[in-house]
Amino acid sequence: MSFGFIDKVEVDFVTNGQPQGPTANRFSEIGYDAGLLRPVIMEDGKKYCWIDSGKTETKLITNALTGKEEKRTVPVRDAIPLQRLISNGMVPATFNASALPYQAWQRIDLAVTRASRDRLMAWNDLVSANTYGGFDGMATTGLIKDTMTDPGDAKIDMDTLSNDLNDSPLHTPDILPLPIIHAGFELSQRRLAVSRNTGTPLDTSNAESCGRRVAETLEKMTIGVDDHSATTIGDSGTFSNRGIYGFRTQPDRITKTDVTASASFDAKTFMTEILAMKESARAQKFYGPFVLYYSTSWDQYLDTDYVVGTSAQGYTTVDKTVRQRIEMINGISRVQMLDFFTNSDELLLVQMNSDTVRAVIGMDTTTVQWEEQGGSRIIFRTMCIKVPDLRSQYVGTSPSSRVCGIVHGTTS
Repeated sequence: MSFGFIDKVEVDFVTNGQPQGPTANRFSEIGYDAGLLRPVIMEDGKKYCWIDSGKTETKLITNALTGKEEKRTVPVRDAIPLQRLISNGMVPATFNASALPYQAWQRIDLAVTRASRDRLMAWNDLVSANTYGGFDGMATTGLIKDTMTDPGDAKIDMDTLSNDLNDSPLHTPDILPLPIIHAGFELSQRRLAVSRNTGTPLDTSNAESCGRRVAETLEKMTIGVDDHSATTIGDSGTFSNRGIYGFRTQPDRITKTDVTASASFDAKTFMTEILAMKESARAQKFYGPFVLYYSTSWDQYLDTDYVVGTSAQGYTTVDKTVRQRIEMINGISRVQMLDFFTNSDELLLVQMNSDTVRAVIGMDTTTVQWEEQGGSRIIFRTMCIKVPDLRSQYVGTSPSSRVCGIVHGTTS
């Protein structure tokens, strides 16, 4: 059953301490800690909230893409009795009058996590390449970063007495906004009461749908299908890049505008164009490893046999598909169609290392709740603070030579 929220995904901001959007406004009332909106009934029958302690710890997290365990810095949360929080004025007494059992939150979180991993290929590649987290994303509206020019070359001598180049590098600051991506659903107090009194499990299909919508929005943001480059914070006189950029919209990306349309697909021509994209990246000192993403219009051609030549010339064949042949190119680790990359006849060659891509995680995907209409209506929000950080480098010493290790191929 749908309650009218599932298909709507919103992106809220907190700018200069001022919330913008309904979810941001709700969080401003409780100090921007998501744990205060996740009341849980523990085995002792009392209500608790798991809130941020201000500390961090390193844990082994299984990477959703590679299946390997990786070390991640995550915030430490403490279980605090809800009554103590109310007594200390941290939350109003009217908040969280209803709480879910611990097992119910586990079911919701499992459904959201499972749904959020479906088809998130671009975002998961960023997570595999480099992750930045371990900070309070709700209390941080943007991350400031510097792009620095190369200070010079090293010298070779026998006694180190020759003077080194000591030019001071130039720094150009950028700022990366950190929005809240969220979708929601609602339950009535009566449905919760029936679940508690009869032991009937809660239907988590709404939570799963919300998790999927949030994840799809993040994937589209990463690709640049949904353009958030105009969503900026900070002053243009201080920061060079101030928006949220995807692969297609990163302003310092390398472009190739003469790709042959898929309707005229030829395996040899396509291979030549991929090699040219790789060479244009290498010319700017980006050496890979690369992932080649292609829009959905190419898929029917890349699964065909790799054939070069005409029938009159005699075919030259390789016992591979076009996709497999491209993966044989040195430096290209993978060739991947993206389900949400629906722009006609576009290609993206992305250097997958920390110099180019980074996944910023201010808050993992989580579900929170609060009450409205005197407690008869319980609102749930599935949300996260996750942003792609596509980074530029200086090629040479000029402050105007910023380049990102992404090659964007289009037909015009």
